[in-house]
Amino acid sequence: MNGDGLRRRYEGASPSSIKDRVDLITGALWNTTAAPTTTFTKSYDDAANKFDDVLVFLKSIDDEIVQIELILEEHGAPYTPGRFPEWRRN
Repeated sequence: MNGDGLRRRYEGASPSSIKDRVDLITGALWNTTAAPTTTFTKSYDDAANKFDDVLVFLKSIDDEIVQIELILEEHGAPYTPGRFPEWRRN
């Protein structure tokens, strides 16, 4: 979402992150009624395409967390902050 901070730090430049692209668009268009430019439209499309990959990755992490929580419940693990029994997730 925020890009590669180490790459930016040591190489000086890195590809624009999703956040960089959204910030470019919102910052420039916040106080105007003008139509988005081609650059803004392209930035939006690039950010949307990259976000699809991030969303798939985040959903896979959520699935893994659910599986871990089920194992913890199965073995009677004590309560941990943020972990709810399966019946409360739905």
